[in-house]
Amino acid sequence: MMKILSTTTLAGLLLSLSGFEAIVHLTQEKILNVNVGQDVRILCRRESGSWAISWYQQKAGDTPKYLLADSNRASGLSSRFTYTDNGNDEYLNIAKVEASDEAVYYCGCIICENHHSATVQRGTPAKTSRGFQSS
Repeated sequence: MMKILSTTTLAGLLLSLSGFEAIVHLTQEKILNVNVGQDVRILCRRESGSWAISWYQQKAGDTPKYLLADSNRASGLSSRFTYTDNGNDEYLNIAKVEASDEAVYYCGCIICENHHSATVQRGTPAKTSRGFQSS
């Protein structure tokens, strides 16, 4: 998996997404650019079926933390994090993105072999360098 690495700025957030094949095929957009204070919707698309998608957040050095699935929310989760279901398109919505939202966001389902992830990082495309991270 290729990962864009931040080198300097806190001015924005770079959202890069990558995915894997699964029993229930999930797809996501590859790159979204988000500035601090903006709203973002992270797409997780099911090819078929009606299985609930769960969302997780993993901050650097921590284990993944459950956020939400449908209307089930983790205790203490900020109201800035919401879920939208639009048929096979499911979204994790983050309102008024903060620098502290920098993390890897995963979507997945119980019968999926693998998952998709969205990495939220500091930086803007103009001020990043490329690096590689093994998955």
